[in-house]
Amino acid sequence: MRFWVAALVIATAGCDFAPGRFSDNTSADDAAIDGGQLGSDASADAADNDAPPANFHLRIAAFIDGESHLYIKGNTVHWKHFIYAAPGRWDADGAAPFTIRPITLNGIDWLPNWPDQPNPENRICSMYPCAGVESDSTTLPISVPRVPSTATWTEVQTRRAQGIVQTPTAANDYELIVLISDYMVGGSADYIVDVDVVVN
Repeated sequence: MRFWVAALVIATAGCDFAPGRFSDNTSADDAAIDGGQLGSDASADAADNDAPPANFHLRIAAFIDGESHLYIKGNTVHWKHFIYAAPGRWDADGAAPFTIRPITLNGIDWLPNWPDQPNPENRICSMYPCAGVESDSTTLPISVPRVPSTATWTEVQTRRAQGIVQTPTAANDYELIVLISDYMVGGSADYIVDVDVVVN
């Protein structure tokens, strides 16, 4: 009898039955899964991956003289300007020192760099067709969704019709192009246009 009791004591001494802990013959991977650690992390990662793409909203505010396109791909934005003074670059007398105003994107000011040829207004064309000139880019804290979606615009403060030049699709790698124009109106003005991309 003493022999069997001693054997039982020896056998149980090698095991630990405390909550959250495992016997020596349980692998580290099994311990992590059974303990809920790896399982919780995997669930969190899966939840992140399964989160639906967010809708996109951008308010563009700029002093506009001519006609330009705003290109938005992912969270990267840049201008392509075609005719008359570039966005934010119209100057009353067209002479130095030139007035330069920021572009505002969702309330954040951006001063894009331009080639500044032949001067800071970047009047490279006086009529269409025109090849255009591009600014440098900036990034947004939001991105155009890379899924089927519907793009719309709202003219908050404008003097003529604006529009969507290109809706983001898989065929164009989800690049959105927005028309911002004061062309053929005369003079220049402050414009505000809202752009929304809603996931279908």
